Amino acid sequence: MPSKSNTEHFIELANKRVPKALKALDLVGNLANKSNYTYTEEQVNQIQKVLKAKVVEICKKFDTQEDSAKQFILK
Repeated sequence: MPSKSNTEHFIELANKRVPKALKALDLVGNLANKSNYTYTEEQVNQIQKVLKAKVVEICKKFDTQEDSAKQFILK
């Protein structure tokens, strides 16, 4: 049996990992239910900050490597 191509492997893993990540985010979202939990605005801000930062970090990984190379300027 021939081995999977990198594209096939990527698709297989993405189809497993992305739904798991979305489910985990749904579970975090369940914490917003004020009838079940009590929390402060500061706690909410901490959660939102770390989640947003992680999403930005992950999205940057998918950006082209060329962008980071363009940022370098030798003076």
